[in-house]
Amino acid sequence: DLHGYMPPEYIENGLVTPKLDVFAIGVVILELLSGREAIRHQGEVGKLGEEELLYATINKVLDGENVREKLQDFMDPQFRNEYPLDLAHSVAQLARNCVAYDLNTRPPMAEVFVTLSKILSSSLDWDPSDELERSRSLDHAR
Repeated sequence: DLHGYMPPEYIENGLVTPKLDVFAIGVVILELLSGREAIRHQGEVGKLGEEELLYATINKVLDGENVREKLQDFMDPQFRNEYPLDLAHSVAQLARNCVAYDLNTRPPMAEVFVTLSKILSSSLDWDPSDELERSRSLDHAR
């Protein structure tokens, strides 16, 4: 179902711009982080249920209190918390920027690439023993 990858301006007005691809890559990043599909159908089989769009959930995760816990709950359980949470937070923030409702606030694809490259470079130095200290910094950054 491609609907979960389509930005609001395309769904509402059929508008196609380079920011359509930025939106789609944001959704793919969210899928990779969460292990969830872009769109989930809720409700009983055979009945009309509500659709949950993955891109609509990231704001709930990153806004408000307890961001660290909400982000850990959002992450794919197959990672078994074996990742740097601060870098996962950076990737989630990038994805959120990519799926912004206003296409003019989405970053250009070149910026997405540079940001992902920087995050990858940072991950190469990750020491799992530092995770406790790093994850605390997320709570104090709010």
